[in-house]
Amino acid sequence: MGAVIRNALARAGIDAAQATRLCLADEAAAALAALPDTPELQCAESNGWAVAEAQPRAREDAFTPKILALAEGFAGAPPPNFADASFAELFAWSFAQLPAE
Repeated sequence: MGAVIRNALARAGIDAAQATRLCLADEAAAALAALPDTPELQCAESNGWAVAEAQPRAREDAFTPKILALAEGFAGAPPPNFADASFAELFAWSFAQLPAE
């Protein structure tokens, strides 16, 4: 998701550093990547995937229409305030910037 946002910002000539939530997500990703891969984490990851696979897809299924609705709102509209925009708003704005197929 971050790559989609970063690409849209670059195409629009906007410095990604203006998007506060994107910067926070990058910091969180770096912190997670810095964690050592211990046997306990490996076990938790393998169990976590099994639990995640068993869960219904309701959250994922609800996410897509919300992002698409937000994206429709950004089509032809002024961009959001990148310093205050949520990650979901940045992601939706990114979709609104894609060329029509």
